[in-house]
Amino acid sequence: VNKHLLHLVPHGINSDVFKPLPDNDVSIKNLKKLLFGNKQYDFVLFHNSRNVQRKKTSNTVLAYRAFCDNLTSEQASKCVLLLHTEKLQDAGTDLPAVIKALCPKYDVVFSEAKLPPEQMTAMYNIADATILISSNEGFGLSIAESIMCGTPIIVNVTGGLQDQIGQVDDEGNPVKF
Repeated sequence: VNKHLLHLVPHGINSDVFKPLPDNDVSIKNLKKLLFGNKQYDFVLFHNSRNVQRKKTSNTVLAYRAFCDNLTSEQASKCVLLLHTEKLQDAGTDLPAVIKALCPKYDVVFSEAKLPPEQMTAMYNIADATILISSNEGFGLSIAESIMCGTPIIVNVTGGLQDQIGQVDDEGNPVKF
């Protein structure tokens, strides 16, 4: 009997595609123009996930508002929350209503179209940080893609997200939950 060793790779990310791009990359310039028109932002907070309750997109909007509330009005006007998700979803939230109620004075831009990996790479490269604060998460593919693109991440300690952040204790050992 031949015994075979089976390995499971739950999510593979192509490092030839998901990588840091130079600031002058044409795909970045084109995507910024498409998303933001002529407006220039100093800070882009990116959320890439489905609009379902466990992804806590409403909490992300609230966190973004709290961030902007601590800036001057001039600084806040140069920030944007980029939501790559559905505006409305049966299993999710009416995000335009959430934004109107929680974050009416700050810029929030939606990107709803399914994009090929190369355009998603440009999206991660536009961002100054990617945020995903799900209540539970098996892996967090968008966070891994963001890391591959060199974009900092903001996550909470849950499921697969805690594995990706490499949280260690005071002696440098992985934290066991």
